[in-house]
Amino acid sequence: MADHQTPSAPIAAPSSDYGSEFDDDALTELFSQADQQPQPQPAALEHDPVVQDAPPALQHSVVLKRSLTQRDCGAECSLDLEIEARPDHNLEVEYSARNRAAFTSDPPSNLQPTSPKETPDDASTAPEQPGDDPRAPLERFRRRKPLSVTDLVSPAWCEQQYWYSLTRFGRVRKTKAMRQGSSVHKVLEEQVHREVRVDVQTREDMFGLRVWNVVQGLRTLRATGLTRELEVWGLLGGEVVNGIIDEVSAVCPDEDAEARMLEREEGAERAKGGESSTKGKPLEAGQKTLPGFFKDSQNARILEEHFNSVPSSGHEPSTPATFYITDIKTRQSKSLPPAGSQSKPVYMQLMLYRRLLSSLAANEVPAEQVFERYSLDPHATFSDTFIAEIGQLDFNFPDDVSDAAEREVRLESRQDSVDELLAHNSLASLWTLMVAEFARTIPHPTSNSQPSISRLLAAEYRSGGSGALIGRKPFVHDDAALDTYVEDEVRWWRGERATKGVDIEDAFKCRICEFAEGCSWREEKIEEAKRKARLRAGARKSQV
Repeated sequence: MADHQTPSAPIAAPSSDYGSEFDDDALTELFSQADQQPQPQPAALEHDPVVQDAPPALQHSVVLKRSLTQRDCGAECSLDLEIEARPDHNLEVEYSARNRAAFTSDPPSNLQPTSPKETPDDASTAPEQPGDDPRAPLERFRRRKPLSVTDLVSPAWCEQQYWYSLTRFGRVRKTKAMRQGSSVHKVLEEQVHREVRVDVQTREDMFGLRVWNVVQGLRTLRATGLTRELEVWGLLGGEVVNGIIDEVSAVCPDEDAEARMLEREEGAERAKGGESSTKGKPLEAGQKTLPGFFKDSQNARILEEHFNSVPSSGHEPSTPATFYITDIKTRQSKSLPPAGSQSKPVYMQLMLYRRLLSSLAANEVPAEQVFERYSLDPHATFSDTFIAEIGQLDFNFPDDVSDAAEREVRLESRQDSVDELLAHNSLASLWTLMVAEFARTIPHPTSNSQPSISRLLAAEYRSGGSGALIGRKPFVHDDAALDTYVEDEVRWWRGERATKGVDIEDAFKCRICEFAEGCSWREEKIEEAKRKARLRAGARKSQV
């Protein structure tokens, strides 16, 4: 069963002074060679790198909804990973790996250095060090494409390590355990969607397919209360950023954690007092009550005309659903990762997803900037081949579905997909369709209601081998912590500050880093410890 934990508090960026809380011998030991034995605390340490694969050139997939009756038993079940035995060419990989933080790695054997199979190419050559190239990381590595959630989250483990990965490989290389994690993600995704290859002719077709998949994902969410691999875009720190959310669901991942979160938030509101509240205040002279306002004949007529213009849905409006964001992680260990720096990457990742999803749902993302960053023509029409390919697919549910909500969406989607694409035959037009689907699925909350996208976030950990559920770790969204983190990382990407390695408290990470040998940050800290030791030794001698 899942572990229920208190939602993690915001993880602030560390600002320790190296050597201030450790003696010289301890400091040297912490940053010593990677093949030494570890300190006791990181016994279950796993480095969870982020994988970002480039999509195939012209072959892409469109997602088709599955009915509830076709889905597997859910999160509590182990997953049959034999589905991955099918030939690779039958699987679409663009959305299963790109920009998703798989955060998995092989368990270290006594925390020895990386095995020869996974050591960097030309390991004998000294790695390029930060500062060797004057260009900013954004100009050097992301000149032709926008930043991803992966790019903002990966440095949370160790910025120096991510720098080495970018300079050596242009990305983080996949390991065997990462590929196992992708298999788990694939099986989970196929519980909700079917994927079908679609041929595209232009860059606008490619991006249009991605937007179309978001439209289908939102319709799936509205129909079934669950969607997976939902792509999002937004503006963070002035930079276009995109990512792919593992899971958005109408089911709360941890009701106890949610209750505690809401109780704390209500307590904070009560603590503020009635400073901004108008409840109980006397009316100003001439001010009308709400009933009095609607008794006014002109106001009543406007209200009546408005409601007469809105088509009836045949049933009373229901309370908007609250949706929860979950990220799926795979681990070789059977335990959840500890709090602190080892959980910081997934915490920031979840908050980034929520920020991007909320911005899209509120129609706050400037589409023109997104298209410009991808070098796309928003008004170019889609190719006939692309529209014909989409037109051959059935986006409706099977005829034998029994769930009322699924039947309703199936009837709503009777419109032929060709007609729908022809009516939105450009990226600019298709984006407006996506925004409309967001408004239908995730309505903007009223001032006195809970957010449509919950502040409760969850990381779900599964076994990398079997896919069995290990447990869940809840977090609470913190806007201030996210703003601080994003601002700092965007400054690094723009070259406005130097690359930083781990703080002294996290020096144990060096023991499983493939770049430990030759890492300038680690070597500088060792030399710094030696200098301090010599100064202190000299000071002691002078006192004798």
